[in-house]
Amino acid sequence: MAVQVYREGAAEFHLPQSAHVFYNPRARLGRDLGVLAMRAEAERLERPLEVLELMAGAGLRTKRYLLEAPVQHIVVNDANYTSFEVLRAHVSDDPRVELHNELAQRLLCRFYLEDRRFDWVDLDPFGTPAPYVPYLTGVVRWEGLLYITATDAPVLCGAQRGEALKSYDAVSAYGRECHEVGLRILIGFVQRRLIQANMHGQPLLSFFDGYCWRTLMRVFKGTRGFNVEQMGFIAQMPEGEYRATMAGVPAPVNHEYHPSTTVRWAGPLWLGPLHDHAFLSAMSRAAREDYFDTARKFLSKLNRELDELPIVYSLPVIADRLNRSVPSTREAVRFLRAQGYRASHVHHCGSAIRTDAPLKVILRLWERSP
Repeated sequence: MAVQVYREGAAEFHLPQSAHVFYNPRARLGRDLGVLAMRAEAERLERPLEVLELMAGAGLRTKRYLLEAPVQHIVVNDANYTSFEVLRAHVSDDPRVELHNELAQRLLCRFYLEDRRFDWVDLDPFGTPAPYVPYLTGVVRWEGLLYITATDAPVLCGAQRGEALKSYDAVSAYGRECHEVGLRILIGFVQRRLIQANMHGQPLLSFFDGYCWRTLMRVFKGTRGFNVEQMGFIAQMPEGEYRATMAGVPAPVNHEYHPSTTVRWAGPLWLGPLHDHAFLSAMSRAAREDYFDTARKFLSKLNRELDELPIVYSLPVIADRLNRSVPSTREAVRFLRAQGYRASHVHHCGSAIRTDAPLKVILRLWERSP
């Protein structure tokens, strides 16, 4: 069988030309950031990490973790036997590797019964991570990290709202801002599963990279440190304005319309910060090699983002509604800050803004120009 050679980061790997085993270059940023986050966490703990990778595929991510991150021991699993054979060829000669060829849920249940816990749990499924997340609560250490990926774009972006309710206990929203809503639905779902297990999480890094959604969360024991007002809904008013409605807070009311019939709701979802900026800075410092240039630039973009603001507006959508030209994002941010509001770019969309300004203030941006 013909073999293709690929290089990524410090790793070189060989893949047979097969429909079952493939290299996905679009996922490289997630792998880069995973390596840098592991380096930052190992520096915090002052020791190498014990890692569980549940769906390793052909082993590229595994090989990069072994070559580039401080790993003491890594349990590597994939249920597909074809992938597992390639995986074994890539990493079985490393004494730090423990290989498994099992269904992820079955492996997680056994580790829970054996009281095996890990510093880092990596879940990168095809589609939704929802069926596996409840099992993760039994294998992650207190203050350990969950790195969770979702690739089910039609579900999180509102094209399949019924599937979103089934997978995430939430209703997604269709539109230009759907990637932000989808990211917050994913984080909110993970938080609810953690809370059910008497735990809670703190997002350290959360993003949409044009291909998939990822969140890195630190897990804590108990729920006393959890702020319930960081969970809620995003409501879109008939005139297009978005509002965040937090748990226990009355819904927005306008007597000209009825909230239950004319307001578009998305959620429940996460309304809190997407990142821990001190952790992002530690990741940036860990990006010493030249091949992390793209990851460094992306981390710099995340660090400039006002990620604690959950409301995002697409400037082209507003411009289309007004039949006007689209202003630059930099111009819009500068204008809103001059009006006394907070505003920043959005990491996953160059033509969107993140702000706490009401829509009527944003519309003044077009009133200034012909």
